[in-house]
Amino acid sequence: MKLKLWVAFGTLLAAALGAQAQQNSRTPDPADPSVPVPATAYASAMSGYTPAMKDGAPSPDKSWRAANDAVGGQSAHTGHQSPAPAAAEAPRRTEPAAASTEHHKHH
Repeated sequence: MKLKLWVAFGTLLAAALGAQAQQNSRTPDPADPSVPVPATAYASAMSGYTPAMKDGAPSPDKSWRAANDAVGGQSAHTGHQSPAPAAAEAPRRTEPAAASTEHHKHH
């Protein structure tokens, strides 16, 4: 049994050493000026830029000011209030609600 374990270990070690030997372990010296390097290419960061404003459109600060002035005179809670119910739609209770007999079960 020990022989099989040693054979397996040796096989794995040989495979690892063989894989490492196939790699190119020599890297070029970065200080060597004769090392060939790929050519550089200029690509502008603005090449695909499209302006947010169309020609003749107001600038964002002016369009914001116009929108702010349009809603400036409204109540602070405009849009948050529900319409008042009509008198016929909201019946009033004249007697108190009956106490529940199940209330004693709450803890």
